Amino acid sequence: MVTTELKKAPQVSLLKTLTSRDNQFMRLCNAPQNFPEIFAINFPLMSGYVIQNPELVQHVLQQNYTNYVKDRGYRVLGLLLGNGLVTNADSKSWRKQRTLMQPAFHRESLQRISEVVVESTERLLKSWKEKEGTEINFTREMAWLTIDIVSKALFTTDVTDADIQMTWRNINYLNDEGSRLAKNPFHIPWSFPLPKYIKARKYIAELDNLIYGIITRRKQQKNPPHDLLQLLMEARYEDTGEGMTDLQIRDELMTIFAAGHETTVNALSWTWYLIKQHAACEKELKEESVKFAGTRNPGFSDLPQLDYGRQVMNESMRLYPPVPIVGRRAVNDDVAFGYPLKAGRIIGINITGLHHHPAYWENPFEFRPQRFKNFELKGDNRFIFMPFGAGPRICIGNSFAMMEMQLINAMLSARTEMELISHDITPIPMITLKPGDGVLMRLVKVH
Repeated sequence: MVTTELKKAPQVSLLKTLTSRDNQFMRLCNAPQNFPEIFAINFPLMSGYVIQNPELVQHVLQQNYTNYVKDRGYRVLGLLLGNGLVTNADSKSWRKQRTLMQPAFHRESLQRISEVVVESTERLLKSWKEKEGTEINFTREMAWLTIDIVSKALFTTDVTDADIQMTWRNINYLNDEGSRLAKNPFHIPWSFPLPKYIKARKYIAELDNLIYGIITRRKQQKNPPHDLLQLLMEARYEDTGEGMTDLQIRDELMTIFAAGHETTVNALSWTWYLIKQHAACEKELKEESVKFAGTRNPGFSDLPQLDYGRQVMNESMRLYPPVPIVGRRAVNDDVAFGYPLKAGRIIGINITGLHHHPAYWENPFEFRPQRFKNFELKGDNRFIFMPFGAGPRICIGNSFAMMEMQLINAMLSARTEMELISHDITPIPMITLKPGDGVLMRLVKVH
């Protein structure tokens, strides 16, 4: 019988981690230089492996994905956001829910949502016209914009500016608090009456009142709009013919708000932070954008022609991935690429490391949008560039997000002149990759 000798994952010491002079993001970026495939960690209450080899990643996220379930961090997020697609750890119920929701993100739906994106961005630009010459927190402006977009895409006109402001405030707080809880294995139980927990429960209740109120009013409408909420309410499970409960709809709406908003805001912020430091890139992006957004607003049919904008977005997400690392937990003992992965251990998929891996990217720390000119996201490429994840659990809203960001960037590039104020921003890896306290810009001119 032929036996294959198993490999041993190198161990990273707790002391070395604590005394490292690199910030956390740079440690993720540089990890492949020392450990091209995998390394083991053995911290108090947290033992496992960090993987940054595409074959290993493909094994965990695709080939044997049923053996690797969402880790404790997602369960913590579930306390705040509910049991939506992102937090659902049960493979069977997740698969049913994913199938049910997929039509909401088909081409026809995206075409309708693209009109919402353009209208909301136009509204933002009008407000910026009155702020010419002033300093703005670009990240906060993008947060308001994306919440406006997702609110209108979900509920059409059944939301007010006050609703949008409340949603933006509450979702941001819950995302931040959820990230801290998910990353800290020593956190105080959720049931304890800490002031920050009480505040989180208050914010959840406010969002619940908004969402359930909209669902109730929608059920009473005779001619409801054909938005994402209506698609979810009309969806039916193939096996039973039943629809989602109000609680399931609420959980999915909370997930769309939280996951879709936060990652898009950060991706847009990092993109413009990079654009403003590379004059040649800004010039080429502006020239392309003016063709389609200089005299009229771009639309869904223009997306294939906004190719350089796509390259810029991809390169930005390579350097600053919206989700820097994702976690899974091994259910049973397994062997992947020669490495034994023990049951119960956490598997950290280092997306940041893969995106900076010198074996797969030439000059990985340089901003080169042209890398993606002929880059096809298939085959082996799916596991060296994965800003939206990979495998069956790839983000259901990835096409929505790319469409949204391409249109926003085209309109901003064609119709604004901005000056970067922020420099040397330190990336903060929470569940998403935050640009410090935000990217600061000066609005020079708005056309």
